[in-house]
Amino acid sequence: MAAFQNILIIRFSSLGDLVLTTPVYRELRRCFPDARLTLLTSVGFGEVLANNPHLDEIHYHPRKEHPADRQALLEWLQQERFDLIYDLHASLRSRWVSLMLQASGRSPEVWRINKRTLRRTLLIRLQMNWLKGARSQREQWLQPLVRHQGHELDAHTELFPSAADRAKVAAVLKEHDLAPKQFVAVGPGASYELKRWPVEYFEQVIRNWTEVGWQVVLVGGPGEVEPELLQRRVGTGVVNLAGQLSLLESAALLEQAQWVLCNDTSIAHLAEAMGTPAHVLFGPTVREFGYAPFLPDSQVLETSLPLMCRPCSRD
Repeated sequence: MAAFQNILIIRFSSLGDLVLTTPVYRELRRCFPDARLTLLTSVGFGEVLANNPHLDEIHYHPRKEHPADRQALLEWLQQERFDLIYDLHASLRSRWVSLMLQASGRSPEVWRINKRTLRRTLLIRLQMNWLKGARSQREQWLQPLVRHQGHELDAHTELFPSAADRAKVAAVLKEHDLAPKQFVAVGPGASYELKRWPVEYFEQVIRNWTEVGWQVVLVGGPGEVEPELLQRRVGTGVVNLAGQLSLLESAALLEQAQWVLCNDTSIAHLAEAMGTPAHVLFGPTVREFGYAPFLPDSQVLETSLPLMCRPCSRD
Protein backbone atom coordinates (compact mmCIF):
# COMPACT_ATOMS: atom_id res chain seq x y z
CA MET A 1 0.00 0.00 0.00
CA ALA A 2 1.30 3.46 -0.92
CA ALA A 3 2.68 5.55 1.92
CA PHE A 4 0.62 8.71 1.48
CA GLN A 5 2.00 11.84 3.11
CA ASN A 6 -0.67 14.50 2.62
CA ILE A 7 -4.30 13.36 2.72
CA LEU A 8 -7.39 15.48 2.08
CA ILE A 9 -10.67 14.15 3.47
CA ILE A 10 -13.88 15.73 2.15
CA ARG A 11 -17.21 15.72 3.97
CA PHE A 12 -19.30 18.89 3.94
CA SER A 13 -22.46 17.89 5.82
CA SER A 14 -24.64 17.05 7.64
CA LEU A 15 -24.14 17.09 11.42
CA GLY A 16 -25.08 13.46 12.05
CA ASP A 17 -23.11 12.28 9.03
CA LEU A 18 -20.01 14.11 10.22
CA VAL A 19 -20.20 12.32 13.56
CA LEU A 20 -20.44 9.02 11.71
CA THR A 21 -17.27 9.80 9.72
CA THR A 22 -15.07 9.92 12.84
CA PRO A 23 -13.89 6.29 12.52
CA VAL A 24 -12.30 7.22 9.18
CA TYR A 25 -9.98 9.82 10.74
CA ARG A 26 -8.87 7.48 13.52
CA GLU A 27 -8.25 4.54 11.18
CA LEU A 28 -6.46 6.68 8.59
CA ARG A 29 -4.15 7.87 11.36
CA ARG A 30 -3.47 4.27 12.39
CA CYS A 31 -2.70 3.25 8.82
CA PHE A 32 -0.69 6.38 7.94
CA PRO A 33 0.81 7.61 11.24
CA ASP A 34 3.22 10.03 9.56
CA ALA A 35 0.76 11.57 7.08
CA ARG A 36 -0.80 14.99 7.38
CA LEU A 37 -4.61 14.65 7.57
CA THR A 38 -6.75 17.63 6.51
CA LEU A 39 -10.53 17.71 6.57
CA LEU A 40 -12.51 19.94 4.20
CA THR A 41 -15.96 20.53 5.66
CA SER A 42 -18.74 23.09 6.09
CA VAL A 43 -18.96 26.04 8.44
CA GLY A 44 -21.62 25.37 11.07
CA PHE A 45 -21.42 21.58 10.94
CA GLY A 46 -17.70 20.86 10.99
CA GLU A 47 -17.21 22.46 14.40
CA VAL A 48 -18.44 19.20 15.95
CA LEU A 49 -15.11 17.67 14.90
CA ALA A 50 -12.97 20.27 16.68
CA ASN A 51 -10.21 18.92 18.96
CA ASN A 52 -10.06 15.64 17.03
CA PRO A 53 -6.51 14.42 17.72
CA HIS A 54 -6.32 12.45 14.48
CA LEU A 55 -6.76 15.54 12.27
CA ASP A 56 -3.95 18.01 11.66
CA GLU A 57 -6.22 20.67 10.15
CA ILE A 58 -9.90 21.37 9.55
CA HIS A 59 -10.57 23.70 6.63
CA TYR A 60 -14.06 25.25 6.78
CA HIS A 61 -15.98 26.22 3.64
CA PRO A 62 -19.27 28.21 3.53
CA ARG A 63 -22.38 26.11 2.99
CA LYS A 64 -23.85 28.79 0.71
CA GLU A 65 -20.81 29.63 -1.35
CA HIS A 66 -20.25 32.63 -3.61
CA PRO A 67 -17.86 32.77 -6.58
CA ALA A 68 -15.25 34.40 -4.33
CA ASP A 69 -15.53 31.46 -1.90
CA ARG A 70 -14.97 28.96 -4.70
CA GLN A 71 -11.96 30.92 -5.92
CA ALA A 72 -10.48 31.03 -2.42
CA LEU A 73 -11.02 27.29 -2.06
CA LEU A 74 -9.34 26.63 -5.41
CA GLU A 75 -6.32 28.76 -4.47
CA TRP A 76 -5.99 26.92 -1.16
CA LEU A 77 -6.22 23.53 -2.86
CA GLN A 78 -3.53 24.50 -5.37
CA GLN A 79 -1.18 25.55 -2.57
CA GLU A 80 -1.45 22.18 -0.87
CA ARG A 81 0.18 19.08 -2.32
CA PHE A 82 -2.33 16.37 -1.48
CA ASP A 83 -1.39 12.91 -2.70
CA LEU A 84 -4.66 11.27 -1.61
CA ILE A 85 -8.25 12.52 -1.61
CA TYR A 86 -10.63 10.50 0.57
CA ASP A 87 -14.03 11.61 -0.71
CA LEU A 88 -16.59 10.91 2.04
CA HIS A 89 -19.31 12.88 0.28
CA ALA A 90 -19.30 11.80 -3.37
CA SER A 91 -21.30 14.92 -4.25
CA LEU A 92 -20.97 17.34 -7.16
CA ARG A 93 -18.97 19.72 -4.99
CA SER A 94 -16.56 17.07 -3.69
CA ARG A 95 -16.05 15.73 -7.21
CA TRP A 96 -15.35 19.30 -8.37
CA VAL A 97 -12.54 19.50 -5.81
CA SER A 98 -10.92 16.38 -7.28
CA LEU A 99 -11.29 17.65 -10.84
CA MET A 100 -9.82 21.05 -10.00
CA LEU A 101 -6.76 19.50 -8.42
CA GLN A 102 -6.22 17.26 -11.41
CA ALA A 103 -6.77 20.14 -13.84
CA SER A 104 -4.17 22.24 -12.01
CA GLY A 105 -1.48 19.63 -12.64
CA ARG A 106 -1.81 17.77 -9.36
CA SER A 107 -2.57 14.05 -9.67
CA PRO A 108 -3.70 12.84 -6.25
CA GLU A 109 -5.14 9.37 -5.90
CA VAL A 110 -8.89 9.49 -5.18
CA TRP A 111 -10.74 7.09 -2.88
CA ARG A 112 -14.48 7.68 -3.09
CA ILE A 113 -17.28 6.13 -1.06
CA ASN A 114 -20.11 4.15 -2.62
CA LYS A 115 -23.39 5.88 -1.70
CA ARG A 116 -25.45 2.83 -2.72
CA THR A 117 -27.82 5.21 -4.51
CA LEU A 118 -29.36 2.62 -6.82
CA ARG A 119 -30.16 0.22 -4.00
CA ARG A 120 -31.71 2.99 -1.92
CA THR A 121 -33.80 4.14 -4.85
CA LEU A 122 -35.07 0.61 -5.50
CA LEU A 123 -36.06 0.28 -1.84
CA ILE A 124 -37.86 3.64 -1.79
CA ARG A 125 -39.58 3.43 -5.16
CA LEU A 126 -40.21 -0.28 -5.67
CA GLN A 127 -39.83 -1.81 -2.20
CA MET A 128 -37.03 -3.98 -3.58
CA ASN A 129 -34.74 -4.52 -0.60
CA TRP A 130 -31.18 -5.18 -1.76
CA LEU A 131 -29.84 -3.52 1.41
CA LYS A 132 -30.94 -6.17 3.90
CA GLY A 133 -27.97 -6.98 6.09
CA ALA A 134 -25.94 -4.17 4.53
CA ARG A 135 -23.17 -2.36 6.38
CA SER A 136 -23.91 0.67 8.52
CA GLN A 137 -22.87 4.04 7.13
CA ARG A 138 -19.96 4.10 9.61
CA GLU A 139 -18.67 0.84 8.15
CA GLN A 140 -19.50 1.74 4.56
CA TRP A 141 -17.49 4.94 4.71
CA LEU A 142 -14.46 2.97 5.90
CA GLN A 143 -14.57 0.63 2.89
CA PRO A 144 -12.15 2.56 0.63
CA LEU A 145 -9.54 2.22 3.39
CA VAL A 146 -10.54 -1.38 4.14
CA ARG A 147 -9.97 -2.34 0.49
CA HIS A 148 -6.43 -0.97 0.62
CA GLN A 149 -5.69 -2.22 4.14
CA GLY A 150 -7.00 -5.74 3.54
CA HIS A 151 -9.01 -6.25 6.73
CA GLU A 152 -11.96 -4.78 8.60
CA LEU A 153 -11.41 -1.72 10.79
CA ASP A 154 -12.86 -0.35 14.00
CA ALA A 155 -16.05 1.62 13.21
CA HIS A 156 -17.01 3.09 16.59
CA THR A 157 -17.58 6.84 16.63
CA GLU A 158 -15.97 9.41 18.93
CA LEU A 159 -16.03 13.12 19.74
CA PHE A 160 -13.69 15.30 21.78
CA PRO A 161 -15.31 18.08 23.86
CA SER A 162 -12.74 20.43 25.35
CA ALA A 163 -12.12 21.02 29.05
CA ALA A 164 -14.07 24.27 28.67
CA ASP A 165 -17.01 22.39 27.11
CA ARG A 166 -17.09 19.97 30.03
CA ALA A 167 -16.78 22.78 32.57
CA LYS A 168 -19.73 24.58 30.98
CA VAL A 169 -21.85 21.44 31.19
CA ALA A 170 -20.83 20.81 34.81
CA ALA A 171 -21.94 24.35 35.69
CA VAL A 172 -25.27 23.88 33.87
CA LEU A 173 -25.94 20.61 35.68
CA LYS A 174 -25.15 22.23 39.02
CA GLU A 175 -27.39 25.19 38.22
CA HIS A 176 -30.35 22.88 37.59
CA ASP A 177 -29.51 20.45 40.40
CA LEU A 178 -28.90 17.60 37.96
CA ALA A 179 -26.58 14.73 38.88
CA PRO A 180 -24.53 12.92 36.21
CA LYS A 181 -26.20 9.71 35.00
CA GLN A 182 -29.33 10.59 36.99
CA PHE A 183 -31.32 12.19 34.18
CA VAL A 184 -32.71 11.25 30.77
CA ALA A 185 -32.10 13.42 27.69
CA VAL A 186 -34.95 13.77 25.20
CA GLY A 187 -34.68 15.20 21.68
CA PRO A 188 -38.24 15.77 20.40
CA GLY A 189 -37.38 17.81 17.30
CA ALA A 190 -36.14 16.95 13.80
CA SER A 191 -35.29 18.78 10.59
CA TYR A 192 -37.97 16.95 8.62
CA GLU A 193 -41.57 17.00 9.84
CA LEU A 194 -42.20 13.33 9.07
CA LYS A 195 -39.35 12.35 11.37
CA ARG A 196 -41.04 13.97 14.39
CA TRP A 197 -42.87 11.64 16.72
CA PRO A 198 -46.05 13.50 17.82
CA VAL A 199 -45.30 15.85 20.70
CA GLU A 200 -48.21 14.51 22.75
CA TYR A 201 -46.55 11.07 22.74
CA PHE A 202 -43.31 12.57 24.02
CA GLU A 203 -45.36 14.36 26.67
CA GLN A 204 -46.88 11.12 27.93
CA VAL A 205 -43.53 9.35 28.11
CA ILE A 206 -41.93 12.27 29.94
CA ARG A 207 -44.82 12.43 32.44
CA ASN A 208 -44.38 8.72 33.11
CA TRP A 209 -40.69 9.21 33.83
CA THR A 210 -41.08 12.28 36.05
CA GLU A 211 -43.80 10.54 38.07
CA VAL A 212 -41.33 7.84 39.11
CA GLY A 213 -38.59 10.35 39.94
CA TRP A 214 -36.55 10.73 36.77
CA GLN A 215 -35.40 14.19 35.74
CA VAL A 216 -35.63 14.96 32.03
CA VAL A 217 -33.42 17.31 30.01
CA LEU A 218 -34.76 18.49 26.65
CA VAL A 219 -32.13 18.94 23.95
CA GLY A 220 -32.16 20.16 20.37
CA GLY A 221 -31.22 23.01 18.11
CA PRO A 222 -32.16 26.68 18.27
CA GLY A 223 -35.63 27.48 16.98
CA GLU A 224 -37.18 24.08 17.71
CA VAL A 225 -40.65 24.55 19.18
CA GLU A 226 -41.14 21.08 20.67
CA PRO A 227 -38.78 21.42 23.68
CA GLU A 228 -40.35 24.69 24.82
CA LEU A 229 -43.84 23.28 24.37
CA LEU A 230 -43.02 20.15 26.37
CA GLN A 231 -41.46 22.14 29.20
CA ARG A 232 -44.60 24.26 29.48
CA ARG A 233 -46.92 21.26 29.40
CA VAL A 234 -45.03 19.02 31.83
CA GLY A 235 -43.34 21.58 34.09
CA THR A 236 -41.78 20.00 37.18
CA GLY A 237 -38.89 17.66 36.56
CA VAL A 238 -38.13 18.99 33.07
CA VAL A 239 -35.20 21.24 32.10
CA ASN A 240 -35.09 22.73 28.61
CA LEU A 241 -31.54 23.24 27.29
CA ALA A 242 -32.41 23.14 23.59
CA GLY A 243 -30.48 25.76 21.63
CA GLN A 244 -28.42 26.82 24.65
CA LEU A 245 -25.27 24.76 24.08
CA SER A 246 -22.69 24.47 21.33
CA LEU A 247 -22.32 21.21 19.44
CA LEU A 248 -19.51 19.86 21.59
CA GLU A 249 -21.13 21.18 24.77
CA SER A 250 -24.22 19.22 23.75
CA ALA A 251 -22.06 16.13 23.29
CA ALA A 252 -20.58 16.63 26.76
CA LEU A 253 -24.09 16.96 28.20
CA LEU A 254 -25.30 13.78 26.50
CA GLU A 255 -22.29 11.95 27.93
CA GLN A 256 -23.71 12.67 31.39
CA ALA A 257 -27.21 11.36 30.60
CA GLN A 258 -28.32 7.87 31.63
CA TRP A 259 -29.80 7.35 28.19
CA VAL A 260 -31.31 9.34 25.32
CA LEU A 261 -34.71 9.20 23.62
CA CYS A 262 -34.92 11.01 20.30
CA ASN A 263 -36.17 11.02 16.74
CA ASP A 264 -33.90 9.93 13.91
CA THR A 265 -31.56 12.91 14.26
CA SER A 266 -27.97 13.83 15.00
CA ILE A 267 -28.72 13.70 18.75
CA ALA A 268 -28.56 9.91 18.61
CA HIS A 269 -25.15 10.02 16.93
CA LEU A 270 -23.81 12.63 19.36
CA ALA A 271 -24.94 10.49 22.30
CA GLU A 272 -23.44 7.25 21.02
CA ALA A 273 -20.15 8.94 20.15
CA MET A 274 -19.97 9.84 23.86
CA GLY A 275 -20.87 6.33 25.00
CA THR A 276 -24.49 7.00 25.97
CA PRO A 277 -27.18 4.56 24.75
CA ALA A 278 -29.75 6.05 22.37
CA HIS A 279 -33.34 4.90 21.92
CA VAL A 280 -34.21 6.18 18.45
CA LEU A 281 -37.66 6.49 16.88
CA PHE A 282 -37.64 5.40 13.24
CA GLY A 283 -40.79 6.55 11.46
CA PRO A 284 -40.19 7.08 7.72
CA THR A 285 -36.60 5.80 8.00
CA VAL A 286 -35.48 2.17 7.97
CA ARG A 287 -32.45 0.33 9.34
CA GLU A 288 -31.24 -0.47 5.83
CA PHE A 289 -30.24 3.17 5.33
CA GLY A 290 -27.39 2.50 7.78
CA TYR A 291 -28.15 5.02 10.52
CA ALA A 292 -29.38 2.69 13.27
CA PRO A 293 -27.70 3.06 16.67
CA PHE A 294 -24.94 0.56 17.40
CA LEU A 295 -24.15 0.50 21.13
CA PRO A 296 -25.27 -2.73 22.86
CA ASP A 297 -27.81 -0.89 25.04
CA SER A 298 -29.14 1.31 22.24
CA GLN A 299 -32.39 0.48 20.49
CA VAL A 300 -34.44 1.31 17.40
CA LEU A 301 -38.13 1.90 18.12
CA GLU A 302 -40.18 1.27 14.97
CA THR A 303 -43.39 -0.24 13.69
CA SER A 304 -43.56 -3.89 12.69
CA LEU A 305 -46.30 -3.19 10.15
CA PRO A 306 -45.28 -3.74 6.47
CA LEU A 307 -46.09 -0.21 5.34
CA MET A 308 -45.71 0.48 1.61
CA CYS A 309 -44.93 4.14 2.35
CA ARG A 310 -41.83 3.24 4.39
CA PRO A 311 -39.14 4.32 3.66
CA CYS A 312 -40.59 7.58 2.39
CA SER A 313 -37.53 9.15 0.77
CA ARG A 314 -33.76 9.45 1.08
CA ASP A 315 -34.32 12.03 3.83
